[in-house]
Amino acid sequence: MSVSSKIYKGMIKALSKVVEGGSIPMPDKKEVIEADENAELNFIAWGDPQISFISPLRSARVYAACRDVDNARGRFDALFLLGDITEYGAECEYKTAAYLINGINDKIDKVFAVSGNHDIRLRNYKKQLYRFNCFLSSINGGVKGSDEHYCFSYDLKGYKLIFLGADRTCFEGTHISKRQLVWLEKELNEADGSKPVFVFNHQALKGTNGLPMTWLGRGKWRGTVGWDNDRLRAVLEKRKNVIYITGHLHYGISEYTYEDLGNIKAVSVPTVGVLNHGPCDKLSQGIVFSVYNDKIVGKSRVFGEGRYVEDSVSNSAFTIEL
Repeated sequence: MSVSSKIYKGMIKALSKVVEGGSIPMPDKKEVIEADENAELNFIAWGDPQISFISPLRSARVYAACRDVDNARGRFDALFLLGDITEYGAECEYKTAAYLINGINDKIDKVFAVSGNHDIRLRNYKKQLYRFNCFLSSINGGVKGSDEHYCFSYDLKGYKLIFLGADRTCFEGTHISKRQLVWLEKELNEADGSKPVFVFNHQALKGTNGLPMTWLGRGKWRGTVGWDNDRLRAVLEKRKNVIYITGHLHYGISEYTYEDLGNIKAVSVPTVGVLNHGPCDKLSQGIVFSVYNDKIVGKSRVFGEGRYVEDSVSNSAFTIEL
C-alpha cells in the first residue's frame, strides 16, 4: 500500500471519529433544500472545501454539508466547487474530497470544479493538472476539462458554462495568459445571446465583492485574480449578463456576496470547509441557485446546519434580473 493510500485511510478513519463523536453536528431536516421544478437549471455552489490531511474537522464540515444535500427534495443539475479543493494538492486530500462528494451522487447530476491557489501552488503544474482531472474523473458525474489547461467550457441544458484557471503555477492569484483571454472572448461570442453565461473562477475581480476589506484589507491586489485582473475584466465586460462566480475570500454571506457591475454580475461564495469571517461567520456556507428565463435566484444557505441564512442578513436571498 502506498504512503498516499495509508494517509487517505487515516483521513477517513479520523473523519468517522469526528462525526461519531458529535463535535461537528449534522444538519437539521426541518428546512430541507428543494429543487424548483419550474426552473430551467438548479445548482449548488460551494467555495473552498480545502480538505487537509492534518485537519479532519474540514472533512467533517464538508461531510455535514453533503448530508444536507442528501436530505434535499428533488435532484440538482450540478454542484460547483469554486477552487481550493485541497489544502496542499495532495493525492490523499483529493481522494477524501471525492469520497465525500460521491456520497451525494443520487442528488447531483454533474460535478464541476475550478482549481484554486492551494491546489496548484506547491507542486509541478502538469502533475497537479493531471491530479485535478483524476479527482474529477473519480467522482460520479464529475466533468473534467482539457488535459493541457484548467480552462474549458461546457453546455449544460442550453446554458454555457466557462471555467477559468491559472496557466502557470501561482502562489495566490490566477495567471491568465493571452491565449486563455483569446479563447475566453471566443467562447463568450459563441454563446447564445438570449441567455446568461456562467463564468467560474477561484478569485474575485479587484475592487469587487468588498475587496480589499473582505480579504482583511491586505493591499488592493490581494485576494484578487492578480496582475491579469484588468485584462480579464475587459473581456468579460464585452458581453451582457456574465455571471461571474468565485470563492477564495472565506467571507460569509453579506452585502458583498452579490454585486451588479453592469454586464458582469459578481457572486462571491463562502467556504464550505474552513472558517468564514465577516458578520455571518457560520460554518459550511454556500448558495443554492435557480435559473429561469428572465432571472436567477440565489438563496444563501448554512449547509452545516440545514437551514437558509436568516432574512435579516443582506443577500440571504438575491435576484439577478436578466
